[in-house]
Amino acid sequence: MIDIHCHILPSIDDGSGSLSESVAMARLAVASGVTDIVATPHFTGDPESLALLPKILSRYDRLSQVLRQQGIPLTLHPGAEILCTPRTVSLAQKQQLPTIDSTNYLLTEFYFNETGEYMDGILASLAACGYRPVVAHPERYDAVQNSPELLEKWFFRGHIIQLNKGSFLGAFGPDAQQTAEDILRAGLAHIIASDAHSSRRRTTDMIPLRDALREICPERYIQVLLEDNPMRLIRNQDMVPTE
Repeated sequence: MIDIHCHILPSIDDGSGSLSESVAMARLAVASGVTDIVATPHFTGDPESLALLPKILSRYDRLSQVLRQQGIPLTLHPGAEILCTPRTVSLAQKQQLPTIDSTNYLLTEFYFNETGEYMDGILASLAACGYRPVVAHPERYDAVQNSPELLEKWFFRGHIIQLNKGSFLGAFGPDAQQTAEDILRAGLAHIIASDAHSSRRRTTDMIPLRDALREICPERYIQVLLEDNPMRLIRNQDMVPTE
């Protein structure tokens, strides 16, 4: 499995608080069958965020080195989770946003109470700048919960839909869980990721997710969500077409 959304870098955001915690997250991921993780610390999407990029890359390099030294068979890939604000578009126009492992895939998030019209406009602007937006955890957004057709529109525009592991396990409440399940049953999801923040809560352990998904969708779709599409993403390839 490949996890494309994980806050595993130490002491950068609200994820791992230390190098030892990051190593624990890596070990837990490997034990559950994960081979690759995209490190996606929060990036606020404004010009001031650019000053943090050297620090993020330094933490990424250090953790990668420690994993090699400790013989942990996990490959890290650089990335970021970009909080979309009006100023994000100005960075996009200058091609300054950190993508997933130098691809044109861009992991995006919004405030949970943003309007559908606002999110739609930002995603369209990012796509117009040559990025392929990956919409993180849309099942948690009020607008998507209230207007499911919004997500269907994003899907058919070519935006990538990434659901959270925790949503299927009830971690974000019944509305997010029901919305995630509905998206999956409609075949509108491309990828499911951990969005892990620690080794104790919101973890990198993917085994409970597989168990939950088997009650919702076919095994082949699970493979697409957890293996095929994440691999295609880090290789900058198109997603598997939905059958």
